[in-house]
Amino acid sequence: MKSCKVAAVVFFTALCFLLSFHASAQVALSVEISQLNYLQYEPVYLRVTMRNVSGHPLAFGENKGLRGRLRFEINAPGRNRFALLSGNEYPTMRGVILQPGTSRVFTFNVSNYYNLKQLGHYSLRAILSHPQLKAEYGSNQVHFTVVKGLVQWESTVGVPKISTQSRNNRNELIETRKYSILSYNTGRAFFHALMIEDEERVYMVKKIALDLGRNLPPRCAVDDLSRLNIIAAASPKVYIYYQFDTNGKLEKRDVRIKTDTTPRLVVNKELGTVIVDGGRAARRDLDYEEIKDLPFIATAMEENVKDITEGKSILDLAEEDDE
Repeated sequence: MKSCKVAAVVFFTALCFLLSFHASAQVALSVEISQLNYLQYEPVYLRVTMRNVSGHPLAFGENKGLRGRLRFEINAPGRNRFALLSGNEYPTMRGVILQPGTSRVFTFNVSNYYNLKQLGHYSLRAILSHPQLKAEYGSNQVHFTVVKGLVQWESTVGVPKISTQSRNNRNELIETRKYSILSYNTGRAFFHALMIEDEERVYMVKKIALDLGRNLPPRCAVDDLSRLNIIAAASPKVYIYYQFDTNGKLEKRDVRIKTDTTPRLVVNKELGTVIVDGGRAARRDLDYEEIKDLPFIATAMEENVKDITEGKSILDLAEEDDE
């Protein structure tokens, strides 16, 4: 009987040792996709949650013994195909220290690293490797689809030339841009998005407003400098005005609220100007509380927008903003 108890104690001790040994190299990894459907060329954002359950700090640095790597395994449309790296770099994790028992959340624009331009269905999971870990650790798998979108409005414009030399060169071909307003379903809601492109590249794909139906479509007008002016309904009462140049730079933005008149674009064809008329300026946190849950609009109205791609957690950025 005594020998049985001793054997049981030895077995329990050995089991605890094995479990602790296994835990000494364990990282829990999970991923969340920001939406189910993306427009072709739209940035694909992924949230990665990393939890250190090893009991030891896990640091990522330049030293060979600390040079961990986070990569993504992405099944692309077609049989036995994987999305290829756009360059030679994976998302950087340098400077990250994951303390024992803690979790960190990182957001990456995956399309900065992988070619996700092909239309169709994708599946993705994250894989973490580190010299201090005896094995690679994989996350859950998420799925998304890259779609074309439905064209609601489009216009091709010439790119203005600033220099006199360019204007006087009559043999020079006029550079053009194509503006398109597209509608699509992200899997959670219907949206309008702006795409700016030419024959060689896409300059921008950006959500501009919810698709609120046929009665509230975005209104567009091009001015004498080929800038695109858009007024779009964020709600039946709140409207957002954007002005983009031919490269996709946001030059103006304004939030207006409907009164006895509705905000609209007014075009002076003789002068080539476009202005906003109707409604009144909306007061942030007072007039447009209706759009608090629309992060793309909040982002469009911020002066310093940051992509969290350098190993900083969302909490880190929140602390920086409070300083």
